[in-house]
Amino acid sequence: MAGAVLLLLPQAALAQARPGAIHPDLRRANARFEFGAWAESAGIVRQFLSAHPKPAEQDAILAYRILGIAEWNLGDKRQSRAAFVALLSEEPDYKLDPFLVPPAIVEFFEEVRREHEPTLGPLREEKRALKEQERAAEEARRRLLAEERARSGPPTKVIRVQERIYALNWVPFGAGQFQNGDRAKGTAIAAGELVLGAANIGAILFHNQVANSSRRCSASEPSGCSQPPYPDSTRSTLHTVDVVKYTSAALFWALYAYGVFDAHLHFVPRVETEISPRADQFSLSLRWDF
Repeated sequence: MAGAVLLLLPQAALAQARPGAIHPDLRRANARFEFGAWAESAGIVRQFLSAHPKPAEQDAILAYRILGIAEWNLGDKRQSRAAFVALLSEEPDYKLDPFLVPPAIVEFFEEVRREHEPTLGPLREEKRALKEQERAAEEARRRLLAEERARSGPPTKVIRVQERIYALNWVPFGAGQFQNGDRAKGTAIAAGELVLGAANIGAILFHNQVANSSRRCSASEPSGCSQPPYPDSTRSTLHTVDVVKYTSAALFWALYAYGVFDAHLHFVPRVETEISPRADQFSLSLRWDF
């Protein structure tokens, strides 16, 4: 039962912290703590504290909480006491939840609190005064901004952010140019590829139709069949169609390659457009963001 209760402890601690506020190392220590790996979780916390002598308050509270409980389970009450004292130095009013933490650990924590109460009292008052100063400063800042907004009115500009898609640089028919805002070039590339693609497909279909419908001949014929099985007239037609077929294909892929190169050349991943109140006034700013 005690083990199951301990597994709930780090989740409750993480829930008390702001989303994304906990350092990744502490999240890793918490994950090991959940499986009862006391020594490993304590080691991760000590490495974190060594690399971050003055961690953020949320990180410090979670770090010393994990360390204190882990050391208590490892039987090192001296190190557990030191961790709990450090925890109380960060938050003198901190209490372990008796519904989540085994009674023996809660009792030990409260014993540490009673021993250091003469020091915690003044520290508690100093922290309260500091928080009050921070609250007053934040209130003054908000009041200053509110007064300025009331004087200058609401914002007169809007920033429109457009995230562009890199994969469109590889799409044919001018997709990359249209995304980059070059509609004239995109239209020209799209029209050229459509014409060349249609010519290539038409040549293939016409070649197949001529080849399937033409009569067959043999070398025994006196004339007109120098290259069986097609008559020379049909062979000439097929040759002309082949020229159109391969030329249109080559030009199509050359135009496609140019479109891909040009799209990459002018690609900007993020576009910020500053729009003023008047529809005919705007400024465009480009920002590279990888």
